[in-house]
Amino acid sequence: MKDSGEDIARKAFIPLCIVITLGGGLSLSSAQENALSFVDASTSRGIAQTLKGIMAHAAACGDIDADGDLDLYVGNFCDRPREKYTLTSGPVLNTLLVNEGGVFRNSGQETVVMKARTSGAVFADLDNDGDLDLFVSNNSKSKGLRVPNRLFENVGGQFRDVSEGNPSCIIMGARSVGVLDYDGDGMLDLLVTEDKWTGGHSRLLRNKGNLAFEDVTAKAGLPDHLPGLGVIAPDLNRDGWPDIFVSQANRLFLSRGNGTYTEADSDAFHYDPLNREDTPCGVAFGDLDRDEDMDIVIVDHGQPARQHVFLNQGIRDGIPVFREVSDEVGVDYRFPSWTPERYHLKHAHVEIADFDNDGWPDILVAATYLENGKSRPFVCRNLGLRDGRPRFQVPPVQNANAYFPAGPSADYDRDGRMDVFLASWRPEIPSRLYLNRSPRKHWLEVKVVGERINRMGIGCLVKVYVSGKLGDSKALLGCQEIATGYGFCSGQEAVAHFGLGDVSRCDLEVVLPFKRGIVCRRNVVADQRITVFEGTGQNE
Repeated sequence: MKDSGEDIARKAFIPLCIVITLGGGLSLSSAQENALSFVDASTSRGIAQTLKGIMAHAAACGDIDADGDLDLYVGNFCDRPREKYTLTSGPVLNTLLVNEGGVFRNSGQETVVMKARTSGAVFADLDNDGDLDLFVSNNSKSKGLRVPNRLFENVGGQFRDVSEGNPSCIIMGARSVGVLDYDGDGMLDLLVTEDKWTGGHSRLLRNKGNLAFEDVTAKAGLPDHLPGLGVIAPDLNRDGWPDIFVSQANRLFLSRGNGTYTEADSDAFHYDPLNREDTPCGVAFGDLDRDEDMDIVIVDHGQPARQHVFLNQGIRDGIPVFREVSDEVGVDYRFPSWTPERYHLKHAHVEIADFDNDGWPDILVAATYLENGKSRPFVCRNLGLRDGRPRFQVPPVQNANAYFPAGPSADYDRDGRMDVFLASWRPEIPSRLYLNRSPRKHWLEVKVVGERINRMGIGCLVKVYVSGKLGDSKALLGCQEIATGYGFCSGQEAVAHFGLGDVSRCDLEVVLPFKRGIVCRRNVVADQRITVFEGTGQNE
């Protein structure tokens, strides 16, 4: 007797046997300890040399020259005393790295080099011409190094500075940069957060076309005082319009569907700090429990640092309802404040991605820990559902040895497994590129090219199902919304990556934002990247 599609899905994603509890998280049986495996390719891929001595605070990845691989932009804090830059004679300036045959080299593009307190960067197609432009946010204080945000147009893989006179390029205490189409006009807008220490005036910038922006914060109904370190802009109440959540303030704003916002009850996201330094920082979203709702993860920039998981309980009267379940899912740990070498430890950046391709999204915190004498990325592995809640295996927190302000994950070597780049804050600790060498499982990557919607497909909700079960929630294999500019001070590739476990074919559904239709594909072969075009319905 053959298995049904639902039986196949269930067998492909049976959670592994849980044997002990460790450090607030869950541990795997010894036979499964190597389900996640990474190799440090920082030297062989040019990262360590090119970024030697940097005090990085921003990182973005994207294919700037349309050659199929990912390039990097890394921003630096250049305002520290010269003696703080222990491996160089002074601060390392912001750097654009191009990927040449898998090795990252300094691009030599002096236009994007700057001496600033850069605290955010994104690659985004802001003029809908098919290539990635670059926006850099600078964290200027009232005194010292005061540099405005900068905007660069991509012209054939070379960047041209178009910052002069642009309302997006003001002096502010800028941090993360959210990318969204808040008014549904097909142009990507920017939400630039400003931290509470430099004023707390986060700004929504409307894209008027031709890389011109205007400040519409008040017009859109957002408060003038909105302190933020991180930002996400998914459609949380499933009405087709992007909502906004700003961390540090931990406030949620729902789109009215007309380019304006109303604040929702955010009590679920308010929790008591451990001390005066403790503040919510990086924020990410994803479907951790595979119920088609976007859940939220926040990490605290404090000593000791914590992680908070908020599950989406569904929509009530048009409002998403969240509940913190950190203790229930096994991430109620306390990150140590110091390493044995007296390096301070915090949390800053966080992402949700399936690193072992088993179909259950994991949580990456931009930090490392020691395992058998080697540094490894701090990935909390999703073991699947137990009693209706996802459960996570947390690395041994007592072995933590570094934290990193930014670190967009992506498939940097294009082998179908999500890798980890970590931009280092301490000059004496190298920036890291960890290539994923976990046991191979099936996967699928989906890119969307818009026509009426934005060219990058930002805001598209992508779902994969067991083949032959399109639209059947019981056969759902994964659900993601295409985005960039989440976590903290990081910009990601606008692609939905799905681990499929043992499933070699699947059905695909792409829900376009603003209720502009659904594109479906049936019996899609796994282990490939496909591009879905909004207008023609073609894929490649």
